[in-house]
Amino acid sequence: MKTEDALKIRSDYYMIENPTEEDEFMYTEALDYLIKETKDPSYMTELGWYYCERKRFDLEIKYLEMAAECGDVSALEELGYMYYYGQHGEKDYRKAYECFSKGAEQDNTTGSYWCRYKLADMYHYGYHVGKDEAKYRELIEAVYEDVKSPTYLNEPYPEVALRLAEIKLEDGDREEAVQLLKDAKDFLAERLQSGAFWGHINVMERIIKDLYDNEPFPEEDPDFYDLFRMTATSGIITFKYGLYDPDELTIEISDDDEHAIRFMDKWYRNFNELCNKGEIDGHKITSIYDELYDFTR
Repeated sequence: MKTEDALKIRSDYYMIENPTEEDEFMYTEALDYLIKETKDPSYMTELGWYYCERKRFDLEIKYLEMAAECGDVSALEELGYMYYYGQHGEKDYRKAYECFSKGAEQDNTTGSYWCRYKLADMYHYGYHVGKDEAKYRELIEAVYEDVKSPTYLNEPYPEVALRLAEIKLEDGDREEAVQLLKDAKDFLAERLQSGAFWGHINVMERIIKDLYDNEPFPEEDPDFYDLFRMTATSGIITFKYGLYDPDELTIEISDDDEHAIRFMDKWYRNFNELCNKGEIDGHKITSIYDELYDFTR
């Protein structure tokens, strides 16, 4: 195999709608060849993500660690999250700190922004390092300056704005905190429209809680994500879907302590799970959130 052959196999693979086992084999062989020949960490990260999607976590970690050793910030970010949350095993805050610290050193990259705010969290909670609120504030305020005018939906603007809002609330600046939370909510709703990742849904829940703990709930005109607050008590919520000849849909919240949700003849443990798995007409419910309206209890 030559480099040009490997590059063509890689390029062709992304054009195949339903790759066969042979296609998969040739793709991984091509990437492995490119890694050995070019030492380019982006190919290592790409192969790591491939194995992640196929739940081959041993190989995912192998290639991400290879890329991280070369200083690849996306690999450092992903490994940091793995170790921080214990995604494929036990939590390892020492390794998470090392990854986030190295990733944070790379200026003006989206990956470095994610590493910097998670590094701040480690000082906030005292994970591996001593708890240091002054350092936490310093890091969050600094990274906010770099993400406050985001260009892409994968930038951690809502995560950082949420933390800065909580800092503002501690300082008694409720007005600025509420505006930060509203901006974070709007941005994150757009991100969730393109993909309902559970971690981002959890961030939205936290934003909604902080927002309406400090701002009157919009009883007359709640939106889809305001259901985080509305589904916290039992009952029935109706709403409309579609601008022309809209359908009227119903959410039923159980009257037990769990407040499970019944929607479209399916039960969900909570609103988080509904956001992650719920569908209307084959569409993820978060992807059409802006077509849902008139929420009424």
